[in-house]
Amino acid sequence: MYTYFKSKDELVKAIVLEEQNSALTAHNATYAGSYFDRLCAQVASCISEIGYPITHQLWVEIMAESARNPELRKTYISSDDIMRKSFARLIQEGIAAGEFRRDINLEEITIIIFALIDGLIARQAINTTFSFKDDLPMFFDVMAKLLK
Repeated sequence: MYTYFKSKDELVKAIVLEEQNSALTAHNATYAGSYFDRLCAQVASCISEIGYPITHQLWVEIMAESARNPELRKTYISSDDIMRKSFARLIQEGIAAGEFRRDINLEEITIIIFALIDGLIARQAINTTFSFKDDLPMFFDVMAKLLK
């Protein structure tokens, strides 16, 4: 691997950026449903469908390493900002369409949503029998309370 990456840090940065790019591609795909359904689908995808070669366990390690390593922290925070802005654009479109409350603070709501995503990724990493779909059928009701 060090043929392609000079250090572990470079490898981790590349993984973070690849995850970001694949998620943004999914976020920008055409979607025919409501803004709420689209947002919920994206959140569910972030939690359940971490892409190969990433696993839930590896993503938790990347978060932990980013907390310890200032250089990785910059990359992680930058990627987090880009991802939250993508969600914020979708929420803003939902507000403009009258689907979401007008008083939503986009910064706050995206931090809350990403905290839920990160926590549920960690839960999946720790408890391999956890199923977002099966164990949290009320999750989208919680999302509706946050947004509507």
